[in-house]
Amino acid sequence: MTEAGSKAQKYGDRFGLILFFLVVVATAAVFLWTSTQNKKNAQSPDTWFDDAGQLHVLGILLGKTTLRDAERRLKSKSDPALYIYPPANPKAGLRLEAYFPAIADRSRVILELKADKDQLQYFKQRSTLPHLYPNGVARMNVAPADIAAMEQLVVRRLTLIPSVRITAKILRTRFGKESGSKLTIDGEKVLTFPKVGLVATILEETATLVFSNPLPDGG
Repeated sequence: MTEAGSKAQKYGDRFGLILFFLVVVATAAVFLWTSTQNKKNAQSPDTWFDDAGQLHVLGILLGKTTLRDAERRLKSKSDPALYIYPPANPKAGLRLEAYFPAIADRSRVILELKADKDQLQYFKQRSTLPHLYPNGVARMNVAPADIAAMEQLVVRRLTLIPSVRITAKILRTRFGKESGSKLTIDGEKVLTFPKVGLVATILEETATLVFSNPLPDGG
């Protein structure tokens, strides 16, 4: 090989190394930017207040979002029904609820819909005969013709049963110290976080989180 050819090969090898280095740096920069963006997206809170003081949970605006929109945001179809809770139950009375057996992360969600007495009675008259559960709660299936009307009702309260283990420590880290805590005769720990409208019931590895818009004073 001539001297000129040897120099050309050296320059070619050096150029190839420089080009390879630039490609590596560019790839690393793109990877770093993408990772940063993914982390930012992952850090988007699932529970927050807007400027009007309204509570958002899982993309649902309590008191504003309709059942139909909630189904779109949760990307799941619900099973709506009327429930009659006995007097001893904290939810005593007639309630209109939509149950989501499993959303994307396999958590369960129950949405209580906002309906006045006349609407509840109307749905009740057209629903099936009540089926009584051992805990004293009765369920009535809504008439198929009334489903469309139910889908236009807004979400009043959201109950979340996470698929992962939730502890009191995790809740305190997320929402701050609870204002109230009690232990039921069944061994359930009930924590209240009035500033975010949350009542959490924890039993062993299962938690039930009930969200509703808090009172203006946080009480």
